[in-house]
Amino acid sequence: MQLRLLTLTALIAAFTLTACDSSQEEARKKALEAQADQLEQQAEAARKVGEAAAKAQEKQGEADAAATKANNETKADVLEKQAEALRENK
Repeated sequence: MQLRLLTLTALIAAFTLTACDSSQEEARKKALEAQADQLEQQAEAARKVGEAAAKAQEKQGEADAAATKANNETKADVLEKQAEALRENK
C-alpha cells in the first residue's frame, strides 16, 4: 500500500513538473512566435518602403528625361532658327 502511495505521489510530482515545463515551453514558443511575427511585419514594411522609393526614383527619372528632352528641343529650335537666319542672309 505504501509503495502504491509512493508511486502515485511520484507520478503526481512528475506530472506537475512536466506541466510546469510545458507551460514554460508554451510561453517560450509564444514569445518566439511574437518575435517572428514582428520580424515579418518589419519585412513587409521594408518592402513597402523599397517599392515607394523605387517608384519615386522612376518618377524622378521620367521627370529628368522629360526635362532633358525639352531642353534639347529648345536647343534644337534655337539652332534651327539660327540656320534659317543664315539662309535668309545669303
